[in-house]
Amino acid sequence: MVNGIFAADLALYIPLFPLVIYNFYTHRWAGFLAWYGLGIFCAIRIVAGAIGASNEQSVAANILTGIGTSPLILAIDGLVHEARTHRNPHQTTGKWLGWAVIYIITGLMAAAIALTVTGAMDIYRGTPKPHSIAHWKAGSALMVVAWVLEVAWAAFSLLPSQARRDALKFRQGTLLLYGTVVALVPLGVRVIYALVATATQRKDLSTVSGTVAVRVVLMFLPEALTAIVIVVFGFLTGGKGRNASAGDKEDCVVGGQNESMTALGRV
Repeated sequence: MVNGIFAADLALYIPLFPLVIYNFYTHRWAGFLAWYGLGIFCAIRIVAGAIGASNEQSVAANILTGIGTSPLILAIDGLVHEARTHRNPHQTTGKWLGWAVIYIITGLMAAAIALTVTGAMDIYRGTPKPHSIAHWKAGSALMVVAWVLEVAWAAFSLLPSQARRDALKFRQGTLLLYGTVVALVPLGVRVIYALVATATQRKDLSTVSGTVAVRVVLMFLPEALTAIVIVVFGFLTGGKGRNASAGDKEDCVVGGQNESMTALGRV
């Protein structure tokens, strides 16, 4: 039945991958981080599904399954970044704060992947070292930390002080933020489950040998819902190819005019 879950990954993420590419086309560079992250996630799930469908005990397939959540967190971070750009295209301090959060989240994910891979690899191969479980737990904990930080960042970005209602794409940016909040719910279920499963080392909760119900409800469905929500809100807020780029330019023009008028008013 585990093979069936890997097959379900293939059935979902193969058709979802072109939709991610289309969303990148309509959002263009403003949404690069989000759609790049989600594209990587889909690719990892497709590769892991192809390997695991033929060999459920494959170390590579199970490792990829364990670290595959990290691109989803990076995709969420990219969505918040895009939304903030639309809601306040001429932010100054907020712009640097946004990039700082991106660097922090990326660093946390890099550390989480390194710790998870080094710890889980030894355990899956049957040659655990004294620090293997500790590394695996630390990697899972860092993913939860990144998720909590992302929840706080999304909530902060929704504050009225973080937006300009006269921004040309204020509505799209706000809708993207709402989509981010929705996507963070199932993603939270997934990362917390991974931490609990790793910390307790219970076989019935294991991402490899756990029951089918646990793997479907706490692993497959949360990931699937997160990815689908991101894609749906991408369709709702995307531009139309070249028009999207033109819209970005209009943001700059309109914002620049507004700032000039404000400055003249003060004089």
